[in-house]
Amino acid sequence: MVRRVPQPEFGLRLRRMRIERGLSQRDLAVGSVNQSYISLLESGSRVPTLETVVHLAGVLGVPLNTLVDDVPLHTDSPAVGSWLAEDVITSSAIDHGDLEGAQTRLATTYRAALANGSADKALHHGLGLERILEMRGDQDGRYRLLTELVEMAVRVGVPEAAVRTRIALASAARDVGRLAEALTQVEAAQQEIDDSSFVNGPEHVRLLAVHTSVLSDAGGSIEVERIIERMLTMASQLGNRAIAGRAHWVASVALARLGEVEKSLVHLQSAREMLANPSTSLREWARFTRAAASALLDAEAGLAEIEPAMLAARAATAASEAGDGPTVSVSLEVRYALAVGDPERALEIASTVDEETLTGIEKVRFVLALGRAQRRCGREEEAVATLSRAGQLAESAAAYRRAAQIWREVAGTARQ
Repeated sequence: MVRRVPQPEFGLRLRRMRIERGLSQRDLAVGSVNQSYISLLESGSRVPTLETVVHLAGVLGVPLNTLVDDVPLHTDSPAVGSWLAEDVITSSAIDHGDLEGAQTRLATTYRAALANGSADKALHHGLGLERILEMRGDQDGRYRLLTELVEMAVRVGVPEAAVRTRIALASAARDVGRLAEALTQVEAAQQEIDDSSFVNGPEHVRLLAVHTSVLSDAGGSIEVERIIERMLTMASQLGNRAIAGRAHWVASVALARLGEVEKSLVHLQSAREMLANPSTSLREWARFTRAAASALLDAEAGLAEIEPAMLAARAATAASEAGDGPTVSVSLEVRYALAVGDPERALEIASTVDEETLTGIEKVRFVLALGRAQRRCGREEEAVATLSRAGQLAESAAAYRRAAQIWREVAGTARQ
């Protein structure tokens, strides 16, 4: 992420190619950086990372070397060609669905950069590896890696690197149930983002989205709706349907968990309309549909809302083969069976789930559903033990409001 291409040659070439293709600066910024950053690049006032160059080459529809040919790359190693070749080979592996191969390559180059003491190169490869781990659903591995990278990003001294890494770490900490740590990273990123090119751009929207999801996972907060409003406004101003769709997705999930089902359904419909386009990958669509169904189950919405969401989640997960899909989807089926009044079926499905593959709040949801199914099947003693475990898991995740609700349920079950 920190490899840079000198100016002003790059900026002049970028502007010429953009104009030749009839694109605006906003068109070029879609999905990665904001319009003002493109303007700074073209004027020579900013130096892009190679990650940004790869994005721009993709939008322009040109090979990477068309943008950087004859423009020497800054490097602390003479083997620039081999370094760039590794990036291209890894990208090709991802494009062909070989995530395991891409992970192996990136892990090797990351460790080599660490051994050579090259912090910027290690950070670049480490952030690439983090994305692969996220795609493969390895939440624990992603969290461990990002705890290393965030210190590296701060040392490198590039604001964008620090902000990007902190947001990713906040997301990873949330997913493994470390909500207090997630909030700490969100707060740090909020303090740093104004000094970066990310301010008011897609990455800023992502920061607000992570903040919203962390607070809603923790059991809600009066602050959530204010953050949602700011996130949606910022996303709308960017004029990108994919970014706005993701913002509505986060809003729908958060509001459902707060019990605001009607508001959640409005945002859910907006998210569906905006994300239902060719630019949304099957993997992302599967994640969206599962999150929507999960949120509606959390909110105890009516079956008229839950059933179509479950059908969409099943279809999208089957089509995408998403890395975290099978286990999370089976956990979702346990909760759905309970919602439709079939606790025996819920217990049957639950017996096929390896609980150790679930993390964070997702594990809390599964254990809570399991305890409720046991209670409804008349297995009160087991239910009390399982629900107590759900309460302990929620406390460990710093989801204290959710934990309090579960402990009240435990007390009610024990009295029966």
